[in-house]
Amino acid sequence: MLDEGFVPFPKRLLRCMHRLFTDGNAAKDLAVVLAIVDYARPNLTRKPSIEYLSFLAGLTIEEFEAGLVRLEQRGLIRVAREMDGGVDVSYAGLLVQIDQLTQGEA
Repeated sequence: MLDEGFVPFPKRLLRCMHRLFTDGNAAKDLAVVLAIVDYARPNLTRKPSIEYLSFLAGLTIEEFEAGLVRLEQRGLIRVAREMDGGVDVSYAGLLVQIDQLTQGEA
């Protein structure tokens, strides 16, 4: 199972994910987030493609794009498509939500 590596799961996200992802698309939306976060690295030389991210998430391209739309509508992410086919996804809104939901925890 770990032959391709693993996605570290942030503890603060773990503690509040049941409040962030609550509808019938919760697992798909979480998979979208984890694929985006897994690809994010400092000093990236190129942005990931939707095709690659959807592969990482185990979703079809259509399912992945629908997840992007849902997350963007909720203000958790912002998506910018690059001319070369790459996609730049900011998840600053997600970080704010996680911070709010876990604020005051010891």
